[in-house]
Amino acid sequence: MPAITSSVKCFGKLTLAVALAAAIGGSIVQRTNAESLDLPDPRSSTNGAIHYQRACLFLSAVDIDQRAILRKPIWQIITAETTDDELAKIDDLLIASRHAIRSGLVGADQMEADFGLDIRQYMIASYVPHVELMKDIGRLIALHGMQKQSAGDWKLAAETYAAGLRMGRHMTHQTTLAEALAGVEILESMYFSIGHWAVRCPDVELVDQVSDMANAMAADMVNPARTLRFEASISNMRLDAFEEAYPNGPWAEMLLEAMGGKVPATDREGRQKAAVAAAVKAGVPKDAFADEASVEKFIRSVRSSYADLARESAECLVLHPPHSIEQGEAVFAKYAAKLPATERLSALNPARAAAFFAVHQAELDILRQVLAISAERTSEGFPASLDAVKDRLGDRPLKSPYDGSPYVYEQLDGGKGFSLSLQKAKVGDIELPPIRFHYVMPTKAE
Repeated sequence: MPAITSSVKCFGKLTLAVALAAAIGGSIVQRTNAESLDLPDPRSSTNGAIHYQRACLFLSAVDIDQRAILRKPIWQIITAETTDDELAKIDDLLIASRHAIRSGLVGADQMEADFGLDIRQYMIASYVPHVELMKDIGRLIALHGMQKQSAGDWKLAAETYAAGLRMGRHMTHQTTLAEALAGVEILESMYFSIGHWAVRCPDVELVDQVSDMANAMAADMVNPARTLRFEASISNMRLDAFEEAYPNGPWAEMLLEAMGGKVPATDREGRQKAAVAAAVKAGVPKDAFADEASVEKFIRSVRSSYADLARESAECLVLHPPHSIEQGEAVFAKYAAKLPATERLSALNPARAAAFFAVHQAELDILRQVLAISAERTSEGFPASLDAVKDRLGDRPLKSPYDGSPYVYEQLDGGKGFSLSLQKAKVGDIELPPIRFHYVMPTKAE
């Protein structure tokens, strides 16, 4: 300490740190052009899922009662009967959710999104936690676009909806069926919002650009065959995990969760009895659990049936409806009796998957036609028939993905509006809903 003290006194105005350096024999070098380290600047992740997960966290912090409205489809949130008080609540929700919206939009700007799902964990617990929140974020982004539209910012509204389309596509290209179906719901929110934007937008050239974008994206919005192939792989991995866990691992817990049952708060033997009972109730022969060899034999049989179901389902889903639905029903009937009657088996029904994606295709077709019709709007109003837009849609009219029938178009009120509809249909035991778009320009008094 004496040496340090004397050094401080000796150097007077030098700092203690410099004095310490001098005291231990160091030298002081004055640099006028000192170099600095080149460190990477903070940058945004190129994986959209990182931003979506942040959006989910931000949204989770918003009051649950305030965001309860997001559980409704977008066409039920904003209607002709929506009151000023309800609109004020939506504005408040958008302000409270602004960080979630921003993170969602940043995620949608990325080329790819990979949630990095741990498949082995998914085999044990089927719940995919980000699915419901992503659907809510999709509706928030649609409402955000509507808010910009109501303020007269038509370009920003269109860009917001386009981001929602990319978000929906990100989700339809994830690993699980639950994520793909959530993606379709997000896309449906955007189709509705863009359609109602298009018929009101005063900038026909801007509508024309959005029409071109929708046509370019149309072929790659969903991939049902790919989705079911992923789900078949997950089923196979679940069987691998179950086989590894039997008889000394947590096979009972895995079986109960796969059957959609609750894991009882009891001892190991009690959980195993509950698991066997749930499996037998779902159609598994009781003697499948007689011994380890019986379990292995049963797993081989189930594995083979799942593989055949997956292969034939993929073949169905590359067909166009209604053939995909008809063939899907036949395939599912062939294998359903060979597999446990679980919620998972129902999800793998190729006929239901084909029907779901057929409805999505119909909604996308409606949107593409609404955009084309709106882009052809003149001072005299909307076109008299779909002949005016056939060049925009591949030089041939779009046909119903249900049964190949034409879409029904009607010009309304002398060109001030139009309706475009698709009739309901029934394919086998599956009923496909009617879809209708209707718009008439309001009068000045309205």
